[in-house]
Amino acid sequence: MNRRDWLVAAPWVAATVAVNTAVASGSGEATQGAHFERVKAVIMGWRRKDLPAVLELCADDIVWYSHVGSPPIVGKTTMQGFMEKLSDQMKVVRWRIFHYAEAGDVVFTEGVDDFTAPDGKNVAIPYAGVFRFRDGKIIEWRDYFDRASFDRFKAGEKPAEYMSVLMNRPALF
Repeated sequence: MNRRDWLVAAPWVAATVAVNTAVASGSGEATQGAHFERVKAVIMGWRRKDLPAVLELCADDIVWYSHVGSPPIVGKTTMQGFMEKLSDQMKVVRWRIFHYAEAGDVVFTEGVDDFTAPDGKNVAIPYAGVFRFRDGKIIEWRDYFDRASFDRFKAGEKPAEYMSVLMNRPALF
């Protein structure tokens, strides 16, 4: 399966996992699990630019692919340095999640990375993320987005209408 097909299929796969998990549990509807609550805490930490709160949720030996296709950031200390540089590029953070699924020690998310750059430009890109946990801490974090589109949007190009539709759906939070 190529990357484009995976990005199209990922939300449907995630939704199927969530529904199947809920049905298997007998509840009939998806409920938020402990790991998703931690993902929400990561997102809320980023929104507040509270990097220590984000790092507290990560294992010392975390492997973070801030963009799948780029080399991973390995270890909490290295992650902190990268996060500080990244945070400096985001004046206001509006990271939102539209859908998620939790299965075992993994949380899948679909949403939009959305922020205001220091120069005042608003930048947003559809996003999918995968978080894996061990003992309540994130040990692996993978972010999937179209880097070429991100670079064009950051340079000031407006997204195509079909991209805007994806990014402006109602978010869970």
